[in-house]
Amino acid sequence: MAGIRYSGLTKTFEGGTLAVDQLDLEIEDGELMVVVGPSGSGKTTVLRMTAGLEEISAGEILIGDRVVNDVPPKERNIAMVFQNYALYPHMSVFDNMAFGLKLHGYKKQEVRDRVEQTAQMLGVADLARRKPAQLSGGQRQRVAMGRAIVREPAAFLMDEPLSNLDAKLRVEMRTYIAILHRKLSTTTVYVTHDQTEAMTLGDRVAVMRDGRLEQVDAPATLYAKPANLFVAGFMGSPAMNIVHSRLISEGGSIFAELGPTRLLLPPSFLKGRRQLEQYAGRELILGIRPEDIEDAALAPKANGEASLDVQVTLAEPMGSEVIVHFPVGAAPVAGTPSVAAATDSKDRQELAQLIAEDPTRSTTMVARLNPRTTARTGKPARLTVDVSRLYFFDPTSEVAIC
Repeated sequence: MAGIRYSGLTKTFEGGTLAVDQLDLEIEDGELMVVVGPSGSGKTTVLRMTAGLEEISAGEILIGDRVVNDVPPKERNIAMVFQNYALYPHMSVFDNMAFGLKLHGYKKQEVRDRVEQTAQMLGVADLARRKPAQLSGGQRQRVAMGRAIVREPAAFLMDEPLSNLDAKLRVEMRTYIAILHRKLSTTTVYVTHDQTEAMTLGDRVAVMRDGRLEQVDAPATLYAKPANLFVAGFMGSPAMNIVHSRLISEGGSIFAELGPTRLLLPPSFLKGRRQLEQYAGRELILGIRPEDIEDAALAPKANGEASLDVQVTLAEPMGSEVIVHFPVGAAPVAGTPSVAAATDSKDRQELAQLIAEDPTRSTTMVARLNPRTTARTGKPARLTVDVSRLYFFDPTSEVAIC
């Protein structure tokens, strides 16, 4: 096994498209690093350069202590798991898993021993004679992983391996991969656009946007202490509510505007946040996670100076919670994942134009409420915000204000 290090890694495609921009990242030996980001962030390009499937424009890739920039893929001692399984349809499960070992000249008995041991570990031993077409999606993915595992590589590279599975199977396979990694302790780079996979799988998570590394840290730290607006909006489902705001200093107290509502910031929250106090009277960006909004009637410590009287536009009962959507009279922030994650650049430009023309336009916010809430679609509701868990960002740099 070996760690992986990227130093100034850059990829510029023909025509001048910059896919990866000066990436510096070190993955420790035995670590499972999840690289996450929206489409076009450069994450898959990083994986392909690591595998040797894409040429490097600048910088270095080290696997262990060896620079592999010019090393052919088959000599890098890595194994890749693709999202489309990449199994040979005419071969049995056994032959698919054995194929790489045979190419590398392993003896027949060692091939059989490795394949049978790995198949047993993955729970596909009884499928050895079947062809891929006779397998379910989850079984195919296990076979694809088995083909990588039998080689005992220095590192695994996984390119959105669960994207073709249904929701229930994705949860099962996600758990299985996490358990398997703890058992094997093989260095793994796992690429996905799904923040749930990132949060549950990664020892650490690297968040990318437009070819650049925005932040890398443990999942819990990324969620609780995002470095900037993009990371804050990208990590979490439903996404963080993000709106334009202003800090108001009045009578020795500081309030954050949320449309027509003022949220009182307690001294305990402001303590140690000297940068935030400098924004009194200034514009800034406010972030509130959906789980930090509660039904005031069910909140044991409901604060009247942190309450919102809203009109619920949609209440979605989920069993363990109710997802509630409601408008507030605060302008949305264009281009953030919570506003435009699923839109293209034209849509984002149009949204930015709408905000510029009418900065007072409302934003739809989302709350995750206790299943006992009485909030219903089309009805008024009183909600309360946990002001001790608010996030603030500079409107120009988009960096978190501490």
